[in-house]
Amino acid sequence: MSIATTASQPPDEQTASSTSADSGLRRIEKGRRLTGESAKRFTVDVIKAYETKSIRSICAETGRSYGAIHRLLTANGVTMRPKGYQRKTSTSPADAS
Repeated sequence: MSIATTASQPPDEQTASSTSADSGLRRIEKGRRLTGESAKRFTVDVIKAYETKSIRSICAETGRSYGAIHRLLTANGVTMRPKGYQRKTSTSPADAS
C-alpha cells in the first residue's frame, strides 16, 4: 500500500501516514528514522503528550515502540510517573492524626 505525497511537503513529512487530530502526534512509518527538525518537533510533541497520556497510548498513536518513547522521554530529562494505577490517598481528618 502506497501513500501519495506532495512535493510541497518536506522529505520527513512525506513519510508520515497520519496525524492524530486531538494530540498532534504523527504516526511514523515502521523503520523510519527521524532526523533534524522533524525529530525535534516529534520530541516536543511526545513530551507534551506525556503530560496527559501514558507511554503505551503514545506508542499506539505514533507507531513507535515503548522503548523508543521511554528513551526519548528520559533522554530529555522528563520525570517519569510511577508504573501502574496510583490510588488516591485519603485526606480525611481521621487519617491525618
